[in-house]
Amino acid sequence: MLDLHRARILREVARLGSMTAAAQALSYTQPAISHHIARLESEVGTPLLVRHGRGVRLTEAGRVLVECTEEVLARLADAEEHLAAIAGLRAGRVRVAVFPTAAGALLPDALAALRRRAPGVGVWLLEAEPPQALEALRSGDVDVAVVFSHAGGHEQDGADEEGRWRQVVLLSEPLHLALPAGHPLADAREVRLADLADQAWAAGCERCRRHLVHTCRRAGFDPRIAFATDDYVAVQRLVGLGLAISALPALAFWLHRDPGVRVRALPELGERQVVALLPEGARPPAVTALLEELTAAAARLGEQVNRGL
Repeated sequence: MLDLHRARILREVARLGSMTAAAQALSYTQPAISHHIARLESEVGTPLLVRHGRGVRLTEAGRVLVECTEEVLARLADAEEHLAAIAGLRAGRVRVAVFPTAAGALLPDALAALRRRAPGVGVWLLEAEPPQALEALRSGDVDVAVVFSHAGGHEQDGADEEGRWRQVVLLSEPLHLALPAGHPLADAREVRLADLADQAWAAGCERCRRHLVHTCRRAGFDPRIAFATDDYVAVQRLVGLGLAISALPALAFWLHRDPGVRVRALPELGERQVVALLPEGARPPAVTALLEELTAAAARLGEQVNRGL
């Protein structure tokens, strides 16, 4: 590989027309300049300069090398400008994977704040359930994965890989019982999970279904899951029409509230944590900025959800 430093010396000799002038401009001795040019000619295997009067001029090979050197130096200057822009949040890109509920409830506020703070930063979004989001993080396809996990630790998908990920808890949200407004227990003074053993359930994503089964078994029964859909609007509609009951996170009701659904607190259903995962170690400024805005947006959202329910 050619030595860029020597190529820059050649460019300066060509610009000034002599090795003596180049030596003065670069604070070198004339023999040092001659030595670097000789080494460069040895590397390329052909003369780069010929004497011309009291100075020197480029050979055809020398002209080609100087032109290429100028192109390389111009690209490096562009790179320096781009890197400075990224470091100053005037440019850059962050890639984030997020599960659907957070994509609707949490991410937009964070992105709006990021746009106001750093309008030159671009965001690439992948909507994915936690296992797929984590896989995208492992493969390097995203910089941040916003996932959720239920309290109790029965979910095993690698999110706890020791030392690999930094975990930032964004918020905790309870799961609530969704009943049809006309359900016999809709206005009961007290509801226990065991009271619902004979009910038909509408369940969400695979992870949510596993949590529901795990929780109901602790209460002494296996839930009869009649409907399974990732669409929380569809789940609430099924409940509102009296076709099933469900357990939904607080964010789902914050995003949409079917008028036919009665929401009841039921601590037995537990809660889930919304977490941002990102690789340990140094992070690009755009990733740090997004994480800060996600944390701030989650704090605001948590207060709104608690007030609303």
